[in-house]
Amino acid sequence: MSLDNLKQSENQKRTNLAQWRLSRTHPLDLPSGLSVLVRDADMTDLLLTGKLPPVIINMAKEAAEEGKQEIDLEKIGLEMMEKNSQDFLQMLNTITSAVLVEPQIGEQSDDAHITLAELPMTDKIAIMDFTNRGAEKIRSFRESSDQPVSAI
Repeated sequence: MSLDNLKQSENQKRTNLAQWRLSRTHPLDLPSGLSVLVRDADMTDLLLTGKLPPVIINMAKEAAEEGKQEIDLEKIGLEMMEKNSQDFLQMLNTITSAVLVEPQIGEQSDDAHITLAELPMTDKIAIMDFTNRGAEKIRSFRESSDQPVSAI
């Protein structure tokens, strides 16, 4: 392989990686007015953080045993708010930390970082809603169906 071919190959790898990363990120305007960049994350990504409350892990196990493909974070969040607001806050912080690309979450705020404490609850819920959009699509499909899902 010639030096030119090697350089082209390396450039192509960088381009492919950049395109892949870009395809997984989305601009999102939060209720507070802050524009952020968020990445796609699924329940496995969130579970692997090791920071979700045990109640979420148990619900994920139950969903997997029932063969469900999606978990409705909004429904879980409402149940958690009723029972334990600290678990709910922990879940929101974990989701926010896992999906927020820009600005980055930091221990202290600066020009490139924001702290979790700075983000209002409504912004964290908006980020959770974005992450939960797959379950929302399934829910709207199921609600518009006249037949049970098993019959379709």
